[in-house]
Amino acid sequence: MHVITQSCVLFLWMYMLTFVRSQECTLEQFLKGPLFDSNFDTTDLDARYPGGKQVRVSCNVGFTGFFKLICVEGKWQSRGTICQPKSCGHPGDAQFADFHLEKGDDFVFGSQVVYTCHKGYQMVSRTNYRRCMAEGWDGVVPVCEAQQCPVIHVDNNVQVNGDPEEATYGNVVRFSCKSNSEILFGSPEMYCDENGEWSGQIPKCQAIICAVPNIENGYVPGNIQEYKEHEVLHYECNAGYKRAEERPSKCTKLGIRAEWSPTPACEEIKCKLTLPPVEGTRYEPTHRNLFSPRDTLRVICGEKYWISTHQDASAVTTCKDDGEWTIRPICQEVRCSNQRPQHVHSWQVNWWQRIGLGDTVSYWCRDGYRRTGGATRATCKRDGWNPDPLCQEITCDREDVPNAKIITNDKQTYKYYERASYECEEGYQGQFTLTCGERGWHGNAQCTEVTCDRREYRNTEIVGSYKYEYRYNDQVQYICKNGHEGSFNMTCKETGWIGSPDCTKRYCKKLHIDHADITRNEKETYSHNERVQYACTHEGGKVFTVTCEQSVWTGVQKCAECPTPEVRHGFAVGPYNGTIYYTCDEGYKLFTKGWWAEAKCNDGEWSGFELCIENEKCGKIPVIPNADVTPPRREDQSYRITCKEGYRAQVEHFSCRQGKWHFGGFSPRTICTPNGNLCSPPPKVPNAVVVTEYQRDFLSDSRVTYTCRNKYTLIDGEDTIRCIDGKWETKDIECTLKPCELPDDTPNGYYQIIRGEEFVFGTTIKYFCYEGYQMVSKVDTRTCLLDKWTNHVPTCERKSMYLEHFAQMKFLFY
Repeated sequence: MHVITQSCVLFLWMYMLTFVRSQECTLEQFLKGPLFDSNFDTTDLDARYPGGKQVRVSCNVGFTGFFKLICVEGKWQSRGTICQPKSCGHPGDAQFADFHLEKGDDFVFGSQVVYTCHKGYQMVSRTNYRRCMAEGWDGVVPVCEAQQCPVIHVDNNVQVNGDPEEATYGNVVRFSCKSNSEILFGSPEMYCDENGEWSGQIPKCQAIICAVPNIENGYVPGNIQEYKEHEVLHYECNAGYKRAEERPSKCTKLGIRAEWSPTPACEEIKCKLTLPPVEGTRYEPTHRNLFSPRDTLRVICGEKYWISTHQDASAVTTCKDDGEWTIRPICQEVRCSNQRPQHVHSWQVNWWQRIGLGDTVSYWCRDGYRRTGGATRATCKRDGWNPDPLCQEITCDREDVPNAKIITNDKQTYKYYERASYECEEGYQGQFTLTCGERGWHGNAQCTEVTCDRREYRNTEIVGSYKYEYRYNDQVQYICKNGHEGSFNMTCKETGWIGSPDCTKRYCKKLHIDHADITRNEKETYSHNERVQYACTHEGGKVFTVTCEQSVWTGVQKCAECPTPEVRHGFAVGPYNGTIYYTCDEGYKLFTKGWWAEAKCNDGEWSGFELCIENEKCGKIPVIPNADVTPPRREDQSYRITCKEGYRAQVEHFSCRQGKWHFGGFSPRTICTPNGNLCSPPPKVPNAVVVTEYQRDFLSDSRVTYTCRNKYTLIDGEDTIRCIDGKWETKDIECTLKPCELPDDTPNGYYQIIRGEEFVFGTTIKYFCYEGYQMVSKVDTRTCLLDKWTNHVPTCERKSMYLEHFAQMKFLFY
C-alpha cells in the first residue's frame, strides 16, 4: 500500500511538471507571431516566460509606444500601443522658400524635407534639407536672399522713382523727365528680373518738338518747319472742304510722344444723314445719306412723333454751306414728363417709365385738391398732360351761422381742410368749428339759448315773482332769514347762476397755537365773546386766554418751541433763530473732538447734542470703509476689524490710548484693501438707471443691472454687466421708446398715415369715412405719443336722406 502511494505521488508530480511547461510562452513565439514587427527592440527579452507573466517590450531608436505582452495558457496576448515613428512636428517655414517631403509620408522619424527658393531668390545656406532624427529635426531652416541688380546711371535731366542702386528681384524703377518741356525716349520703367538683370534700355530726355504735318486737301502757310510745345498749327483747307475739328491743333505731349492734338485734317463739306433713319423718322428722297449745300430733304414723322414743333409731323430742311441742316432731320417721339405734376399726390408712373402720345394713367390729387372736371385718368397729348391742370384747388365761401360769429380765421374764401372757429353771441351758448371739405363745409353748427332753472337757497326767500325758468341776464334778489343776516342778487349767465349767496352767522373756529394746549372750554366752533384758556407746553406752564370777537381771535400769545437745554459737563448759549451753541468744561471734550458744536430745535426737541467725555477717552469710533468693527468685551481690550467680502485687512485690531485712536500705523481708509482691481461707477446709459446703490468703487465680479425709464424698453434684453479685474464688460445696452399698438379701424371708414413712420413716436394718422357716411367726431386725427394713441377712434355714421337731398340741392344751387 505504501509503495502504491509513492508511485501515485511521483506520477502526479511528473504530470504537473509537464502541464506547467506546456503553459509557458517563448520569445520565438512572439518573433514569429502576428504581434511582432521590426520596430520592436527584443534584445532585453528572455527566451521563456511562465504563464501569467507580463513583459514590457521596448521600441527601437526613433520609435515610441507602450506595448505589453501577457502569457495566457501558452499564448501571447498584447496590451497598449505598437511602436510608431516619433513625430518631429513642423520643420519650420523658410522666408522666400517652399519645402516638400523627399522621404517619408509625414514629419516623423526617418523623413526628410527639401527647401526650394522662390523665383528671384537664391540659397545662401550650405544645405537645403532637414532630416527628422530621434531628437528632432537636424540642422537649421535654410535662408534665401533676393537676387540684386547692378546700379543704373542716367542723365541729370531724367527723374528716377525707385532705388536704382540697391534694387533686388521684383523692384521696379520708373523714369520721367524733370522738365515738362521734354519727352522721355526709351523705357519708362525697368524691373529687376529673377536673374539679377534690368529689363529694357536706360532712357533719355529730349525737348518737345512737332514737325509740320502733311494735310490732305489742306496746307500750312508760311515756312515754319518745327513747332514747340503748346504752339498752335495754323492751317487752311482747300475750296469745298472744311476742318474736321473746330478746336485748334496744338503741339502736345501725349504720353512719351509729341503729337498734334487734335490731328489736323480737312474733309469735304457735306450734310450727313444716318441710315437707316431712327425709329419714327422717314426721308424723301430715300436711300441717300450725303447732300451738297442747298440740297433739300423732306422729313416725315410717324403718328406719335414731331419735328420742329410738337404740332408738326413733317418738315423740309436744307443743307447749308457750312454742312449743317436748317432743321435737325430727326423726329422726336411725343413724350409726357414722368415728373409728378404739381398738386398730384400719387400716380401710376415710375421714374424710369417712358410715356407716349395717347397713354393714360390713373392719378390722385393731394389733400386740398380735386381732379379737374371729375377726370379719373390723365392722358398724354401733344401739348402735355390732359386735363390741364390735372388737379384744382378745393375752396369754400364764407359761411354765416345765425346767433354766432367767427372768432378765428375770418375771411371770404377758405382752402381745403381750412377751419373757421365760431363763438355763439351773448345770450347763446356754444363754440364750434366748421371745416372746408370736398363737398363744402362740415361740422355741427349749433347755438343754444342760455337759460337757468329757478334755484332756492337755505335760510333765504326770493323777492318778487317766481319763475320756473329764467333767460340770460335775468336777475333774482334773495333776502336772508331764520337767524341769518344779509341779502344778495344772483344773475343768469352762460355758466349758470353767478353771484355770492351770502347769509352769515358770526362764529370762530378752534384756534391751533404751536407748543400750547387748551386747558378750558375746548370745542370746534365758538360764538361771539366766547373765551378759551391755553397753557404753554414749555416755559413753566405759562397760561393765557383768547377771545372770539367778530369771528376773530384776540389775546393770542406765542409759546417757546423747545425747553431750556442742559449740557452735562458743559454750557450752552442762545437760542438764536432756533439754534443754540455749546461747549464742554475744562478736562472734557466733545464726542466728535471739536471744541464747540450746535443743536437745533426740531419738533419740540433739541437735535444735534453730543456728549462731553473725559479728555482721556477717544470718543466716536472712526468709520473704516468696507469693514465691520466689533467692540471689546472689556474696556482695556482692543476693537476687532473684519473686512467685507472681496477685501483683506492690513491690521486686524485697533485701540484707544490717551484719548487717541491707534491703527498700527495705517489710516482707517487704507486698512481694508480690495483683493483685485476696482471698477469705477458703471457707464451711463441714456433713458436708464442702475438699480443698485451708488458706489465710487466696485469689487471685481460685481454685477449691476440697468432698468429703462417708464415708456422705454430694452432693445436686445441685455441689462446686466460685470466688473472684471477693474473693467466693466462691454455690452450694447440701449433703451428705446415703446411703439404704439396697431391702431383700430373706424367702422365705415379707414385711416392713412399723414406724418412720420409707421406706428412709432410722432406718427400721425387721419381717418376718412366711406362714400355715404359722414364724420360725427370733432377730431379725425390721432398721434402716437410715447406708447399710446391720442384721442379716441372717430365715428362715421350714415348720412340721412334729408341731408343728402339738401346737399344735392345746395350743389345745384351753387
